[in-house]
Amino acid sequence: MRIYGFQGFRFSTVAGDTGQLAAPPFDQIDVELRDELQASAAHHFSHLTRSLPGEEGDPYTHAANLHRGWQEEGAVVRDDEPSLYPYTIESPDGKTQRLGLCTLVGVEDPDSNVIRPHESTLDKPFADRLNLLRATEIDLEPVMFLSDDPGSLETLLREDLGSLDPVVSHRDGEGNLHNLFRISKQARIAAYKSLLANCSAAIADGHHRYKVGRTYAREVGAQEGTAAGAKMAVLFSLASENLVIDPIHRGFAVAPNLEALHGLLKSREPLGTPSAEALTAAVARAPQPALGVLYSDGQGELWHLDPAALEEGCPPGSGDLAVVHLHSSLLPKLGYTQASYLDGTVSYRANPETLHQQVLAGELSLGIFLPPMSAAAFGKAISKGDLLPAKATRFLPKLASGMVWSGHDGRLL
Repeated sequence: MRIYGFQGFRFSTVAGDTGQLAAPPFDQIDVELRDELQASAAHHFSHLTRSLPGEEGDPYTHAANLHRGWQEEGAVVRDDEPSLYPYTIESPDGKTQRLGLCTLVGVEDPDSNVIRPHESTLDKPFADRLNLLRATEIDLEPVMFLSDDPGSLETLLREDLGSLDPVVSHRDGEGNLHNLFRISKQARIAAYKSLLANCSAAIADGHHRYKVGRTYAREVGAQEGTAAGAKMAVLFSLASENLVIDPIHRGFAVAPNLEALHGLLKSREPLGTPSAEALTAAVARAPQPALGVLYSDGQGELWHLDPAALEEGCPPGSGDLAVVHLHSSLLPKLGYTQASYLDGTVSYRANPETLHQQVLAGELSLGIFLPPMSAAAFGKAISKGDLLPAKATRFLPKLASGMVWSGHDGRLL
């Protein structure tokens, strides 16, 4: 992949406490949180990513004018030289640290397999984000990429982080500490570019943001080596020991007749009336592929799937992934179609406790609990270019927005 140092925009102390001005990704901000964040500070980054119409009567024009005004008053400044920005995320207890690199990555033809999606996507506000980019010509939020380097990216980062101090620190709502650093020495930037030149990357989080960037680059005829022809991303190594891939569970408004699936199972293990914690723990420690099932009467089961009976429709390398079997074999066997995943028939719950409560309360009739995914299993599943089902993974912690961002008129290196 092609990476570039860029002239990052960042908040200055004129705007206030820079660490307090970063925001969750736009799609994690509902109306209530938007209002809370924007009321907390006049320069909060959510004013740009979840902009209101303002006096202009148009949120996109308002965001562009707002950013221009922040620059004029000195609340937002741009680094003089193109830089790379190491990005670390430390767990609340300080015991684990994920090492990443914020950079611009050249957009690629989808058929090149250099930058590849890892899962199918459901409809999201693509047009909204594209209109915001058109109006501002600013790449506001990074995507999360997983580089297929063998861990050498982290080696370079460790070498540099020992002598760097953060340029901004932000603690998110879950207590994770996000630190951003800056590298401007051309020799070090060249080292990272050389390291990653022969690597490809999977889009871990932000598929729609990358699609917006690629669409815009094609729309304006952006040249290679320009900021408009690239997408801001934070790269993490797929080989990282601290990569966490959590599941997104499934709920059903109407419980299907599950008898048709029993021939596809090795066994069904009764779990009594498990708590959400007990059910997810049982699924996580079971030999894979396995699923947890919660019925409306509170009874739970652990389903041990039979890969031999489920091979049809399963992409190579995904034999141990329950979520793939669920969508390639189990749900179609029950009569579900792609439309079922979009019209509310199937619900998606990241929090297992929420799904557990909704099933017991009768708001949903059935819950299916999925196991976490190892980085090795993830890498194997996508290595041939196959896509995982929509909502197959959840990469935590989410990246913060507003630590650094990129204007399309900036210089690259």
